[in-house]
Amino acid sequence: MDFWERRIYYLQLFAEHLLLSLGSLLAVTFLGILLGVFVFYSAKSRKIILPLINFLYTIPSIAMFGLLIPLVGIGLKNALIVLIIYGLLPIVRSTYSGLKEVPAQLVEAAEGLGSTPIQVFKNIYFPLALPSILSGLRITVVMIVALTGLAALIGAGGLGQAIFRGLNTMNTGLIVTGSLGISLFAILGDQWIGAFEKDQSLLRVISKNATQKQRNRIIFPTVFVLLITIAAFIYLNLGSSKNGKKIVVASKPTSEQFILGEIIAQEIENNSDIVVVRKFGIGGGTTNIQPAMLSGDLDVYVEYTGTAWLNVLSKDLPPNNQINFTELNKIYEEQFKLKWLGLLGFNNTYGLAISKEDAKTKNILDFSGLAQQSPEFTFGAEFDFFERSDAFPGLKKVYSFSFKKLEEMDINLRYQAFEQGKINAVDVFTTDAQIKKLNLQVLEDDKKYFPNYEAGIVIRQEILEKYPEIKESLQNLEGKISTEKMQELNYQVEIQQKSPAQVAADFLKTLKK
Repeated sequence: MDFWERRIYYLQLFAEHLLLSLGSLLAVTFLGILLGVFVFYSAKSRKIILPLINFLYTIPSIAMFGLLIPLVGIGLKNALIVLIIYGLLPIVRSTYSGLKEVPAQLVEAAEGLGSTPIQVFKNIYFPLALPSILSGLRITVVMIVALTGLAALIGAGGLGQAIFRGLNTMNTGLIVTGSLGISLFAILGDQWIGAFEKDQSLLRVISKNATQKQRNRIIFPTVFVLLITIAAFIYLNLGSSKNGKKIVVASKPTSEQFILGEIIAQEIENNSDIVVVRKFGIGGGTTNIQPAMLSGDLDVYVEYTGTAWLNVLSKDLPPNNQINFTELNKIYEEQFKLKWLGLLGFNNTYGLAISKEDAKTKNILDFSGLAQQSPEFTFGAEFDFFERSDAFPGLKKVYSFSFKKLEEMDINLRYQAFEQGKINAVDVFTTDAQIKKLNLQVLEDDKKYFPNYEAGIVIRQEILEKYPEIKESLQNLEGKISTEKMQELNYQVEIQQKSPAQVAADFLKTLKK
């Protein structure tokens, strides 16, 4: 049932994944064979190009996506560059190896008969190296299809988005569908290239002496790939705005952000003729979204005042830890040409939690109490929490925690770790749905270390000037979502397994009553 309800969403992801995979595969095939031929004929370049490709291949792909963001931003361009870089190694190596293994006596015989270098390459080298090239291409196809799944982290779309959204919202159906879709693409791509490899020579298949059966074995799969590619391209462009109006709404990779992103997107769609492009679940959160906002790749998203003040502006907190919103907005306008359209009404600040049973039996009510008994606890939190200056590094100085063990993990896995007993103290956000589900006791921050993290809509001033009609509708959301309401919305997505789009739509309906 979940699959059928989300069929339009899945269809879009399939189309995006196909076009991105195929586009990068075509580029890799052309560049890879070209480079392979070049290094075969040029010994000097071989000493530079092959080690360089090997070196790039050792860099984790997820890190490569992040490294390119300051240079090319997020989205399609970034994804294509990374996929091409990682796809080059097997093609270049298989091309070079195939050419190198051609028997020297055949080349000498051809040259002895007066063949030119071009004729030798065309009639000797390339036909004999082709099986090796196709073998490398099969490996490349599977690798590119799999790596395309990671492109969702930088807003490039594809089936990886379903996987990451499933992890973020604890929806197994999304994870399974995304994973099976990627596997299906990889298998079909492998079989497609395998059809060329069966006859050991592409040249034989397209020659005049080829049988009709040989030709059909190549033509039918190729035509099928072309048809579904064209269909995917047409489908993705059906929703494009005829009047050229478009806004890109972004979100961080959490259930809350998916919901808020949908609320913004649907509010714009319901009150204007602007086409909304959703770039949800961008990995790295503010770290990657902020530069993308400045470059114009993204237009609007929900940010938190504490994150903006401490991580974007790198400012020290005021003595009372209360951030002046007016001052924050003024700095954003002057320094970044970004504007905060008010605050949504809830405070999603950090907290620390233990089970209510531990809190009762050990008489722990606040952070100081936990600090005194911290050697008895294993504390787990997301990687970001241990790195941010406003999180664990500063917190430890104020409360002198000395936990028995620290466990770093993905933000969406920490509650599972708590439930499985791998940790017994965890960082939380005050709107987390899992607080209720796991019966956690959120401890009092008795020394008031954590500042407020009030959510607000951040938008590029250029977009407000271009589409002034959206300002009023988005400002109507100001103060409409309490902390309790946000926790309830998160609960509907994470525990009741509703889609963020449906939860957002239901919420917007309540505002009209």
